[in-house]
Amino acid sequence: MFESKGKGLPPINSKFPASLQFPLLNSAIDEVERNIQSPRPLIFFGALTAISVAAQGRFDVRKPIGQCVPLSLLMLAIASSGERKSSSENVFLEPVREFQKTQDVVWRAQLGEWEVRDKIWLAKNKELLKRVEKASSRGECTELVEQELIANALVRPVRPRQCKMIYEDSTSEALFCGLYQNIPTAGIISSEGGLKGRAFNDLSKQNAMWSGDPVVVDRKTAESYELHGARLTVSFMTQPSAFKSYIDSHGEKSRGSGLWARFLVCFPESTQGTRVLSGATISWDHINNYAGRLKELLSYNLGLLHSPNQKRKIISFAPAACERWLQVFNDIESEIREGGRFYAAGDHASKLADNIARVAALLHVFEGFDSDISIETLNFAIDFCLWCSDEFYRLFVPPREIDLDVYELRAWFDKYREDGFENVRKNSILQYGPRRLRSKIRLDAALDELISLGEISYSEQGSTLVVDFSRRGYLF
Repeated sequence: MFESKGKGLPPINSKFPASLQFPLLNSAIDEVERNIQSPRPLIFFGALTAISVAAQGRFDVRKPIGQCVPLSLLMLAIASSGERKSSSENVFLEPVREFQKTQDVVWRAQLGEWEVRDKIWLAKNKELLKRVEKASSRGECTELVEQELIANALVRPVRPRQCKMIYEDSTSEALFCGLYQNIPTAGIISSEGGLKGRAFNDLSKQNAMWSGDPVVVDRKTAESYELHGARLTVSFMTQPSAFKSYIDSHGEKSRGSGLWARFLVCFPESTQGTRVLSGATISWDHINNYAGRLKELLSYNLGLLHSPNQKRKIISFAPAACERWLQVFNDIESEIREGGRFYAAGDHASKLADNIARVAALLHVFEGFDSDISIETLNFAIDFCLWCSDEFYRLFVPPREIDLDVYELRAWFDKYREDGFENVRKNSILQYGPRRLRSKIRLDAALDELISLGEISYSEQGSTLVVDFSRRGYLF
């Protein structure tokens, strides 16, 4: 077992954090939790997904080290059938879908007008080409007609961009093409099928987009293109069986690519069996307030339809928050050492501080807070992302054999302590202790680990070695 030295980090296996400092968001989450009764982390993930989709196109965050990064998030939520995964997300994404539907009506009208104007342009261009060909065949000067042709090329009507901000179970080809031809900010919203679908075929491109780097898309049968400044939020909500199947067949490839290391992950405890109806009238007032603010943020993206390379507003940290972020960054880095909290997941740890900055900025933007990101907002982002980190470990980092041995030995000591005992002969552990520890070598290793953690000690009673477990200073 490792011993975490990162004093600026939340304890391992902390509870899901409260979000009281965000009145608009917290009220909506409380309301959905009352009405739908799905696990709160699932609800929070749904809300944060929608905020990321709405805000990423118009805002970036400047980390305390000076680097500006996107607000885009990659999110994975796992829950069994019946946990109301879709309901938890759809209630927050509905404003995005409504906004997209409204803009689609506008776009289709613009598209019809463009098609007519483009046909007129094509007819004029065809006529100019005929004049060039005719003059050339007669040996006449074509310079004036050529200039007309060039001038006409410069005024060809531009196809209107579609405000498509949600791609559901889409292929990577359709996604990248859409980001290039239409609005350059979107979200992939996917369910069980998405893990096996083609949206995950281009892992390196998704990594680059998360980092804000350009993406080159090479095509055999069509013109290649390059995406600059496109933004992508990804949300997968899936069942444990579907996720296990994916990991069994693709886990090494996707983990090796670094993609999962960038994800915020949750696999919350079930609420099934506790969802009791109260008979009270269901209200959605707070969700309506949430939707109003989300649509306001979504409207900021409309300028990207005409000027896709617009500069984004930069969100910065207040001085106290800068110091806190740097402390957390350094604490995380120190925990990548051998035996540290993140020793087995350095790739994941190296992205944590970045995700913390993004979550803090998203919450700051959504609530409409003045000035820079406060230390209170940052502290919640730290607690939330470290909670997600614990979930990541449960899913992606198999426990070491020594960790399992220590866990079973600790549980065995707990049982004896409950029965009123404070020590036991070491030989008795070999004889009657956990079956997996009836080997002297493995038992010694587990005992040494607990001694190093200050949970047990040795003493001698005559010639007999005794293990004292009266103290319980567990770190977990």
